[in-house]
Order: sequence, then structure tokens, then C-alpha cells
Amino acid sequence: MLITDTVTLVGDRRTTQDGYLVAAARIARTGVQTYSGAEMGRTDLAAVRVWRPEEEVFAADALASMAHRPVTLDHPAEPVTATNWKAHSVGQVGGEVARDGDYIRVPLVLMDHAAIDAVTAGKRQLSVGYAAEIDWTPGTTPAGEAYDAVQRRIRANHLAVVDAARAGPACRIGDAWNAVAPIPPAAPVDEVAALRAALEAKDGEIAALTARLRDAELSPARLDEAVAARALLLAEARRIGGEALAVDGRGEAEIRRAAVAARIGDATVRAMSDAAIEGAFRVLAAPTGPARPAGPAGPDPLRQVLAERPVSGDARAEALRRRDARLTGAWRATASTAA
Repeated sequence: MLITDTVTLVGDRRTTQDGYLVAAARIARTGVQTYSGAEMGRTDLAAVRVWRPEEEVFAADALASMAHRPVTLDHPAEPVTATNWKAHSVGQVGGEVARDGDYIRVPLVLMDHAAIDAVTAGKRQLSVGYAAEIDWTPGTTPAGEAYDAVQRRIRANHLAVVDAARAGPACRIGDAWNAVAPIPPAAPVDEVAALRAALEAKDGEIAALTARLRDAELSPARLDEAVAARALLLAEARRIGGEALAVDGRGEAEIRRAAVAARIGDATVRAMSDAAIEGAFRVLAAPTGPARPAGPAGPDPLRQVLAERPVSGDARAEALRRRDARLTGAWRATASTAA
């Protein structure tokens, strides 16, 4: 597989008496590097993390292949060989290939005037074109970094001067030789963890909403219960407010309020909360029967009168008046205490 690594041309550089540009540069390194799937011949993958182990990068054969390589201005569309060297070469890598920490450092010389002018003008990125075998065995480096594949048998072909590397001075694969778009650097570990936590939170929300929908399903049994409860509410409301009470299209709270208003008056009901309305509705809807013992608030005058037989119209009216006064007084006392 033909691959490229990219670094920045830094360090000592000088111009000889002949006008050549002489410099030293780091051109390759060890570690895990991120490649696009297209660069690795795996279009089914968006990105591939490839490990360049120390024993492969600094292997004797790999280091020897870096020496005396042609330098090109941008990557050619083909590997550089003896048959096309004259067409592509603008300089040469020296023979003193050395390890520099995690990098390989080489001397180089540019002899072509156009290439020297390009470097002087700011074209200072270096990209190594090389061949390597790819071992698609995933694993984890001794430093704990996960990888998808391993580079083995690294052999340099040429060193290109290019406009810009994807990550500045870091060695990266791709650029002009493989004609692929740059890929962004890997997200920081903290950012990945935060995104994973956000996704897990969404999964929890989905599970909870699914359970809520399941609980809200209207089974035949629940439908029967709802119909029975509605029928009871309408019967109680009409017993309180009369058969002509308008209930169609109204919710439970509206029905209770309309029934109580029909019994004790709109003016009183307008000032009552839903809780007060519910209490009044419960009392008005209670079936008549023997009078209950007087509680802390006193006996219920309506029930006392209705419990007696016969009941005259005047007595009923008086009982309703007394009930209205009692309910209104209790509501005002409650409101005053709350305030």
C-alpha cells in the first residue's frame, strides 16, 4: 500500500554557494495515527487508527529505505522510480538517517530553483511517500491506545514538499499523493465521554417515554372504567344542577363547576378554587339520608331538613339558603387563613 506521512520543514537550513537549499527534518514517527478509510483501501470505514510500533519504524530496513530518496515538489501521481526520477526529482535525502526521539531525522538538499523559491515563500511541509504492509489485527498499544491495524515493513519511496499538512508538524498520512480530503483530528477523550453520556441519557428518556406510552394504552378494562366514571359524574352533576345542565364537550372540572354554579350561584363560584368546587360538589352530590352527628363545623342544615318528612317548599328553600351561607362562610374563612 502506498502511503504518505507529513511533517513541517523546521530546524537548521541554509543555502550553499551554488544556491542549493540544505536542511534537516523529522520525516516519520511512531505511535497511533488516524487515517481515512479511503486512504487505507477500506471505503467501508470512515476512519482507521493505525499503530506504527517502534520496532517497525526504527527497523534497520525501514531506516535504510529513508536514505538517498528523491525529493519532489508535491506528490507525483505515481511512485518515483529510475524511469521517471528525472521528471519528478527536485532534490535528494542524504544518507545519515538517525532516530530523534520518536521521530526519524534526515538531511536533505533541494537543487531545483522553483522548489527552493516555493520553500522560501512558505511551502515548508514535508510528506513522506512510502509503501507498507497493513496488518488488520486490532489491539491496544503498551501505552493503552486502541488501534484498528498495524503498519509493518515500512519502505520509503520519496519525500515531497507540499503546501500544508493536516496537523502542522505532526506526521500524518494522506495529502496530495492519495488525493483525499483531510480528516479532522480525533475528538478529545473528555469530549467523547460527554457525548457518550448524552447518548445514554437520551436512551434512558426513550425507555421512560416508551413505558409511559405503554401505561397510557386504553385497554378495554380501562375504557369501561372511564365510561363508568364519566356516567357517574354526569349523573351527580345533573342531580345537582338539573337535567338541563350543559355537559357536552366539558372536562370533569368544568362539569363540577357548572353544576355547583347552578346550585349556589355564579357570583359565589367565580371566587372559588377548583379544590373548593370539588368539595362543594362532593357535598351537594351526596345522597340524602339520616342526619349525621354535628361535627366541628356544625350540623348540615340541608341534610337535617331533607331527612324530615314531609318537606315543604319553604323549608327546602330555607335549608338551601342556610347551606349557601354556610359554604360561603367556610370558603371565606379558609381563604382568610391562607392569606
